[in-house]
Amino acid sequence: MRKKDETARPDTCLAQAHPNEMLFVLLGRDPAAPATIRFWVEERLRLAKNSIKDPQIIEALNCADTMEAEGRKWVAAPRMLGPRSES
Repeated sequence: MRKKDETARPDTCLAQAHPNEMLFVLLGRDPAAPATIRFWVEERLRLAKNSIKDPQIIEALNCADTMEAEGRKWVAAPRMLGPRSES
């Protein structure tokens, strides 16, 4: 999910996290991110927490594909240094 969507929607993983719950974020420019996401999917399926057709799994695999396709473009892009709205 794109950052602007993750922070704007009430049904996202970030929005549903408990205030003191630990989080780990993978950025699209991290070359290890797609493989990490695919491993997470495999583990969720192995643990029978999801099925391959679950929207959460489909979104995760699409995210990994998108990161592979466009991740390098973010390496040299300016970074946000503080809260700011994106359009």
